[in-house]
Amino acid sequence: MQNLAQCVGTLPDAPDLVQETAQDWIRHGGGRDAHECLAQADLALGAYREAAQEYDSLASVAAADRGRESANGHSEKNSSQTFAEQAAGAWLLAGDGKAAESAARQALTYDPARLGLRVLLSRSLAMQGNFQGSITALGSLTRQAQSAAPVDSFLVQALVVRANAYRQLGQNEKGLEDVNRALSLQNEDVDALLERGILEARLTRYAQARQDWDRVIALSPDGQAAYLARQDEAVLDADPDQN
Repeated sequence: MQNLAQCVGTLPDAPDLVQETAQDWIRHGGGRDAHECLAQADLALGAYREAAQEYDSLASVAAADRGRESANGHSEKNSSQTFAEQAAGAWLLAGDGKAAESAARQALTYDPARLGLRVLLSRSLAMQGNFQGSITALGSLTRQAQSAAPVDSFLVQALVVRANAYRQLGQNEKGLEDVNRALSLQNEDVDALLERGILEARLTRYAQARQDWDRVIALSPDGQAAYLARQDEAVLDADPDQN
């Protein structure tokens, strides 16, 4: 009927049409490519739970076929890891930390040292309120942070995630160390700036907090981080003791 590239070709402009095409393809016997196309369309449309379920199914099928070479020469082991990773990310977007943890752990069975997968696991544990587990999942980041060149975006993410976990545990100084290290690697990372502002506010350094949040808003005025930064600044504005 068609291939994956053809199915997702209009995804940026017409995700709803891609979704309909994929569903029709599946009804007419479409296999893995059809389901992957549907997952991508679901993601684009914000149907995160449905996308996650598709990726979970794809990962399970690929795992069952592990060792068999696919038509493009990639092993089913690699496919299973990729689909499990995508499932974990989609479950996080859907707000289901437990399902995200399960998918992340499945992906990690294939590559336990990969930092990007450990970040997914850490975030899934944090979403469930297991902040110590979130920290443990990341392992040691100090040596990696000192030697990172060029900048590893996953390392920056890992440091920000761990800083957040330290903050949730009341260890604000440790969190500040991590987020400062992240910003030394990537000084305009809006998530790191947002987190540092929160930590500075926790440590009653309100002027520094506002400076970081202002920078977030300037860098990405329409993003989620800027929305949160504006909310945090509104809290400061409402309390004269915090100005």
